Amino acid sequence: MRPQERWAWAAFGWMVTSFGWHLWMGVDYRRAMGAGSEEAPVWLFLAYDGLITAMSAAGAVIVLAAVRPWGSRIPVWMIRLPLWFGAVLLVVRGVPGLVENVTTATGLTPRGLLGRAAELADTGSGAFWAGMAINGYFFVGAVVLVPVTVAFERATAADRAGAAGRAGGRRVS
Repeated sequence: MRPQERWAWAAFGWMVTSFGWHLWMGVDYRRAMGAGSEEAPVWLFLAYDGLITAMSAAGAVIVLAAVRPWGSRIPVWMIRLPLWFGAVLLVVRGVPGLVENVTTATGLTPRGLLGRAAELADTGSGAFWAGMAINGYFFVGAVVLVPVTVAFERATAADRAGAAGRAGGRRVS
């Protein structure tokens, strides 16, 4: 198995896990919304969660399409666009969140990365560590999806440059 396929399978696993987690959140939405969320409408939570569930399912298919032979039958833009969207989204969400959590936990930024928090962070609370786990999960998503995106772009560029006259086209695997 080539390295880009390993990254794709890792990203696939991440997406399937995200799909399962959000599917559960939609089913058990009362517990997922948590206490004190009475002012937030249930329909809004379910719409957001449904969107994330659908994005996770589509992402699982897209990462495999980027490296499997059957993906060459899909227009390049239909793979490229979601790959880049997902990679950028996960980097923008995962990296700053985890950096802030780590610097806060180590005492470097006890009032948050920008130093604007009204109170010192309670690094001993379950909420802080749950937030760190969530941010870490997004960070891992970025770590596994970015290499798939880069490998797809390289393979697509190589196909355009070296196989302009060849039918069939793009394959990363």
